Amino acid sequence: MDRFDYKPYEFFESNESLNYGIMILNFSLGSLRNLLTKELWKKAIIRGCADGGSNILKTYSDEINDKFLPDYISGDFDSINENTFEYYKSISNIDFIETSDQNATDFTKCVRVMMKKNSTITNLLVFCSLGGRFDHTASIIHSLYILNDNYPNLQIYLITDYDISFLLHSTKLNRISIQSKYNGNVCSLLPFGKSAHVKTQGLKWNLNKTQELNFTKLVSSSNTYESETTSYVDVDTDSDIIWTMTYECDRK
Repeated sequence: MDRFDYKPYEFFESNESLNYGIMILNFSLGSLRNLLTKELWKKAIIRGCADGGSNILKTYSDEINDKFLPDYISGDFDSINENTFEYYKSISNIDFIETSDQNATDFTKCVRVMMKKNSTITNLLVFCSLGGRFDHTASIIHSLYILNDNYPNLQIYLITDYDISFLLHSTKLNRISIQSKYNGNVCSLLPFGKSAHVKTQGLKWNLNKTQELNFTKLVSSSNTYESETTSYVDVDTDSDIIWTMTYECDRK
């Protein structure tokens, strides 16, 4: 079986040039305060804001007295406030792209725009929130599955105030690197949509594929790692499944 390696922390630790884009969604201020640095922003191949995410980016820029300028802002512009709109509109090299399709989320539409602008990116760091209104959370997870079908070569990482979440694939062995100063001690495997039979190595409570993960049966939440020296977790699953892992930082 082919193996796919996930290295979510390398974007925050590596000095090398990596292939990634950055996207800012609404309600993401906590995650920006935790992990967004000027170096991370500058090294990104492309940077975009989904509608109200532009308000959050400007607030964060003002807080730390520095400029984080996106390459584009997309959406139906019902969430961006007037001051933010006028500020970014005055900067000539920021594209405003209206996406009025009401059958897709701002997140999905913003990714479509990004991939049209630069289809070479292989990783996308999405600063967002999975708290607050539950329908917003569900729509982000739904978009993650849709985007995986549309862009199978794009690995999307959802970065919130407390954790990093991403989709693991049924067509390959999934290896998640966890050795990092950022790594927390809680991880979960969540079977949205479909049941999954999962085999793991590297967890305190490993799964052996005889147990069915399903929201009406078993969910592997609040799991942790085998030991402090565990360097990676392997996950073999027969259905795509959400992996989520907490991270540590100096929270602001």
